[in-house]
Amino acid sequence: MWQSVSRLLSEHLGETYTITEKEELSGGDIHRARRVTNGKTDVFVKYDTRDLLPIFTAESDQLSALAKSGTVRVPQVYGVGYDRDYSFLLLEYLPLKPLDAHHAYCLGQQLARLHQWSDQPQFGLDFDSDLATTPQPNRWQRYWNVFFAEQRIGWQLQLANEKGLHYGDIEQIIAIVSHRLKSHHPQPSLLHGDLWPANCGVSAAGAFIFDPACYWGDRECDLAMLPLYPDLPAQIYDGYQSIWPLPASFIDRQPLYQLYYLLNRANLFGGEYIETARQAVECLFGDELK
Repeated sequence: MWQSVSRLLSEHLGETYTITEKEELSGGDIHRARRVTNGKTDVFVKYDTRDLLPIFTAESDQLSALAKSGTVRVPQVYGVGYDRDYSFLLLEYLPLKPLDAHHAYCLGQQLARLHQWSDQPQFGLDFDSDLATTPQPNRWQRYWNVFFAEQRIGWQLQLANEKGLHYGDIEQIIAIVSHRLKSHHPQPSLLHGDLWPANCGVSAAGAFIFDPACYWGDRECDLAMLPLYPDLPAQIYDGYQSIWPLPASFIDRQPLYQLYYLLNRANLFGGEYIETARQAVECLFGDELK
């Protein structure tokens, strides 16, 4: 694999890239990762089996879309490649620290500008993405209530059902979610899609975000999940509000948007997350499902 990595880096950088050091990196819950260097340019290499090449290609495309917006900082993509056994994604290597109050405020402003960037008449994406290791369908849809009810909540409930986890009648829950959002008509915004402490940090150049699960959706979805992670500084909200204030009705939709992430945790990790998801479903739909 490393010959393929060197060759791709040489093509991208316009000079021969000979790897002189490979450092195994910890913390990768999904794929293996290493920092490689030629003594001048450090590169982050994320790699896995060859069949996972489409996941790395999709991540590269999402990072490129976020970078194209000119609003948020993401690692530069150096390339995607494969050899006989492995596929890999090559990114700018960024030593990162956790967000502090100042950089959280700045990141909040950047997110607001991202959400304001460009015009898109529909919700979805040209390709499916992944939320952690869960496939995330992004079929284009004109109506937000239909998109979120079917491709977010309904999708997670179907995955749960295949694992033997039942939270109630799936079609009934989809109908309830669709009805609750029917009068809400947000403009489609490009979302990071999986904004939590492990997917953001501070480098010498400021706040960065990475490991996206992008799609065009309601901007509130990126903000809704933040309270689930109390170690993210609250100033991220202040920065966001200074650019594009959230409507008061956001508070009413927030638990509904959080449910998508809670169901995903339950599907991925089981255990106590299943009970948390059950409690959320009961709180949101209990009276209507009886």
